[in-house]
Amino acid sequence: MVMRDHRPKSTLDLLENNASGQVRQRALALAKLNEQIKDLLPAQSAKHCRVANYRDGTLILECGSSSWATRLNYDRQMLLSALRREALPTLSTIEIKVNPDLAKSDIRIAAEKKKAEPRTLSPIAAEYLKAVAEMVPDKLKKRLEAIAALSNKGEQ
Repeated sequence: MVMRDHRPKSTLDLLENNASGQVRQRALALAKLNEQIKDLLPAQSAKHCRVANYRDGTLILECGSSSWATRLNYDRQMLLSALRREALPTLSTIEIKVNPDLAKSDIRIAAEKKKAEPRTLSPIAAEYLKAVAEMVPDKLKKRLEAIAALSNKGEQ
């Protein structure tokens, strides 16, 4: 009877020796190809497209809208010849497909970048609020004092 080997194996070994390892290697190859294509394209076009797949000599690019697909079509021949020279000598054609989800992710990323830093209240403005709070009814006075107290939190 043969004893099983129960020694621990590294995660990397496990990933490379099965189907998930093949998927991982394919994903890495597509990511590398994506970077090469972004280097070859004009900066504006590169922001709005990505490699979707490469199979049987056909490179499939995705872009967020039909207008970007049209722009990529103008650069298709230049991209095809450059990729044949540098990375994919077996490349026969480039397909450009529209994926609206790609545009949605671009919009979400832009919105996250635009998030402003929290506003701060200057000590002078806090003093003015405290002065006004002394002359108003109690309900409003509490609120103005609470806002003025935010100035102290910003200084810490």
